[in-house]
Amino acid sequence: MGEQSDRLTKPSGAPVDVRPADAWNQRYLSGDTPWDTGVVPPEVIAFVSSGTLRRGWALDLGCGSGVSTCYLARQGFRAVGVDLAHSALVRAFQAAAADHLPAYFCLGDVCDLSFLRVRADFALDVGCLHGAPAARRTDYIRSLADHLLPDAFYLLYAFLPDHEGGPGGIGPGDLASFAPQFVLRWAQHGLDRTRPSAWYLLQRTQIL
Repeated sequence: MGEQSDRLTKPSGAPVDVRPADAWNQRYLSGDTPWDTGVVPPEVIAFVSSGTLRRGWALDLGCGSGVSTCYLARQGFRAVGVDLAHSALVRAFQAAAADHLPAYFCLGDVCDLSFLRVRADFALDVGCLHGAPAARRTDYIRSLADHLLPDAFYLLYAFLPDHEGGPGGIGPGDLASFAPQFVLRWAQHGLDRTRPSAWYLLQRTQIL
């Protein structure tokens, strides 16, 4: 990964489902991206600045236009952003290249990271997993676990479950599916506009 001259790649071993990819791509092309604020969440800054993390590889899952990926690269990580939206990744690549950052971007499915050849010290997901189909979450967790080093940290932001038709959400009860590969270290609950949400910090165990 680190030796590539082209840091925006489409992995050959992991086919991308073009239907959701097209939908997300159109959202970015039309500017209908209320989540893409251009601001790194303060919770991410606080944790990265806490001194807890080793500065190795970092994964940004559902990275969008790469704001957090570029932030991680500026903080000493070799950062990899993964997303389905090609138009978002082009912006991410351009931003990283402009500042000569060690940031790489892959067009791919966050539920299948088999195209990556790195194991990371840190993974970040700001609002990606909570919209994934429930049937794919086991794949996501297994693939993420395979690409994290023992004791690596995983910071997840998600809406809580919504019974009024919003994205599926992730509640405290859903975290049991991360065991035994992960343990929960803390949770912080709040509101995203009017919808309940939470930040979860999990840590990779020694269990394969």
